[in-house]
Amino acid sequence: MSSVEDYRARLASLQGSWDTLSLLSHLRGDGADMSGTRQAFEGLANDLVHSLSEETYKKAMLALKARGQIAIDVIVRNLFERTADIGFLAIDDDIRDYLRQRRTEGAQLRKLNDRLRGRFREYIGKYSVYHDVVLLDADGAVLVRLDDRHSVERTSHELLKRTLTTRQGYVETFGRIDLLPESDRNLVYSFRVGDGSRVEGVLCLCFRFEDEVAGIFDKLRAEDDWTVFCFLDEHGTVLASSDAWQVSVGAPMPVVLDAGGRIIRFGGREYLAVTCRTQGYQGYMGPGWYGHAMLPIEHAFDSQTGDGANTIPRELLAALRESQTIFSPALRKIPVQADAIQRELNRTVWNGNVRLATSTDTGSDFTKVLLREIGNAGRRTQDTFEHSISELQETVVSSILDDAQLLASLAVDVLDRNLYERANDCRWWALNGALSRHLANGGDRDAGEILRHINSLYTVYHDIVLFDADSRIVAVSNRAHASKVGSTIQEPWVAATLELRDSQQYAVSAFARSDLYGGQHTLIYGAALHNEARRVVGGIGIVFDSAPQFKAMLRDALPRTESGDIVSGCIGLFVDSRMTVIAATSDYEPGDTVDLPRELLSAHGNAPQTVCMNGTHYAVGMRKTSGYREYTGMGAFSLILIPLGEAIERVVRRAETQTHRRAVAQEPMIDIATFYCGQQRLGLQRNDIVEALDGTHIRPIPNAPAWHAGLLMYRESPLPVIDLGQLLHAGPGTEARNVIVVRAVETGQLFGLLVEELADIPEIAVSRILPVGDLNVRGAAILDRAVRPEHAAEPVLMLMNIEQLLIYAGAAGFKLSQPLASVTQLRAAG
Repeated sequence: MSSVEDYRARLASLQGSWDTLSLLSHLRGDGADMSGTRQAFEGLANDLVHSLSEETYKKAMLALKARGQIAIDVIVRNLFERTADIGFLAIDDDIRDYLRQRRTEGAQLRKLNDRLRGRFREYIGKYSVYHDVVLLDADGAVLVRLDDRHSVERTSHELLKRTLTTRQGYVETFGRIDLLPESDRNLVYSFRVGDGSRVEGVLCLCFRFEDEVAGIFDKLRAEDDWTVFCFLDEHGTVLASSDAWQVSVGAPMPVVLDAGGRIIRFGGREYLAVTCRTQGYQGYMGPGWYGHAMLPIEHAFDSQTGDGANTIPRELLAALRESQTIFSPALRKIPVQADAIQRELNRTVWNGNVRLATSTDTGSDFTKVLLREIGNAGRRTQDTFEHSISELQETVVSSILDDAQLLASLAVDVLDRNLYERANDCRWWALNGALSRHLANGGDRDAGEILRHINSLYTVYHDIVLFDADSRIVAVSNRAHASKVGSTIQEPWVAATLELRDSQQYAVSAFARSDLYGGQHTLIYGAALHNEARRVVGGIGIVFDSAPQFKAMLRDALPRTESGDIVSGCIGLFVDSRMTVIAATSDYEPGDTVDLPRELLSAHGNAPQTVCMNGTHYAVGMRKTSGYREYTGMGAFSLILIPLGEAIERVVRRAETQTHRRAVAQEPMIDIATFYCGQQRLGLQRNDIVEALDGTHIRPIPNAPAWHAGLLMYRESPLPVIDLGQLLHAGPGTEARNVIVVRAVETGQLFGLLVEELADIPEIAVSRILPVGDLNVRGAAILDRAVRPEHAAEPVLMLMNIEQLLIYAGAAGFKLSQPLASVTQLRAAG
């Protein structure tokens, strides 16, 4: 992990500096012993390297697993449709008629063959996922096939026996099959054909396996991606590979079903690897295959950020520093611990500089330089912690953005593939001769029975409706809609359907409310039915069960945890160009408008973005439907929102104070100890200060003013403390944790000032200290002088008047002469 190694090297270098400074401070004996600080930073550095490596590994494995899961789930969804196709095509009247009449000879038989081959050609024209259709007799002889380039006349493959004897609705066969060209990767769906209890033949649909898996792998891999994707059988044998040079088909592969993946050795090389079981679809679990993803170990942790890195605002990264979504608790504690160590170090250095004011030691200049170097070393160390975590945070957020975009692509891919099937179904079912005859002259079969059988195979439909040329409903598949038979459909898609003249054409409704779907939003696909004279006699409308189907597509596209659960707080949406909801996994209903900017839908290059919605920051992936094969798509957009963290308002950390230049010779100088309250930089003369303390153990006083912070034990006595930020209304800031112990000039008594951050103690020319006028706010007399900035970027430094502060506080009951509680009472109070 090169990025982790870089930080380990930097921290090791800093540790050497701490060793030197600790030794010097110890030898100097000035009370600024750095041994504790050195050990604290050393322990924290080890924790940081360990946490960085864990987070880097976890991020790489989760990304790998997500794509492996997508690969297997996409192909299983596709194959689910194939199981329905073969069941319906096997009851096709033209195929059954052929089997009944096939014993004729000569021209009559050739005519029957040509007619059935034309039927198969119509089928492939609509379901282009197949490359061949083969009809066998019960003995395995080839009767008719679409692709007549193959000279095989009979099969001896076991699929024949399995199909004739199975009690299942279909047989799924993968491998070398003598009916097809020499390949170990043929996928065929077969179904027995017959009339009642008599089986007369076997129908085979030959799936474009190579074409399909290549398309899936291509969508999962970028051009510079080293990841290898595979499909494995139940024994771990490679069935398909995205890179045959690294992983060849037929190779035995370790199956890695561990939740977090692991490192494997394959072909003399080490890989991060994960194997994924399918989540299944509509109860169908596929052929028992696994999705497998693996990444060469030398490229697994490349510190490359995706397109999302360019869209992450710096302010967002600062706001997400404490996000529980992005980082583990262990890593989130490191900046807090580093900040605590740095605060203690700052107090140590600050107190060391304060003591120098009264020191007569001839080595004070060396001590001052040593203290300055200790402070600089602390800042460099904390900066290294900050930068390492910030860079990891940027990488993680970028990875989440890229994941959101990948999952949005998955959602539209699944949507396009699904609706491709719906466009195919309506066109094919419109060629059903029994339905056409029923519309033309009443027919001899119950149209409702045919529709119900179709619907039992294709469970994604709420209803299948047959209507005549006058838009009057003739039959329905949904028994609950039987009362609609005889009524007229007034929806626009019906008129569009009745105008179709080509069997390759179809009509589709707008995504709108329909009486055929209980008044809810849905899509209805329609195709025209023709009589023998090619005149339109009606149409078929398939009512998509959109509510559960769209929601299932979105749920399958949401990111998962290591245990397989959907990441909490994620939202999946299908919307139109006006941000109107088509479907959602959250509380949105179809027809609602999402409160997101429409500019999200016109992002350049579909780049991932971030938004803040309902108090939460989200990574947003967006993709517009682009179609699948010849289907052009519905023009919708998928949005995948992954929570990054709560929208917490943070005060941006101030930059370090600029170094003050030395004044010209003989110019009077004064040491000013500086600190921050809210956004104000304040100062006191160094001689007024005793030292700085940790203020986390202040005990509040009941019924005291808000600016009276309470009491702090100091040298076995209770020290009254003023919250300076509250007193001066200094505005929002970070949590105040430092107490400056100040000595009252007249009485010599002590009290504390609660402040946020300790700054530097510069030497300032007396000529730069100027009086200020009435500031028209409370505390105008308390802040009675200012230091003239040397340049525009330097913040104004206001100086405090201790006497005026005590006058104001004393008027409100703040007393120094008498303790507000005895030591015994204070300890008893905890």
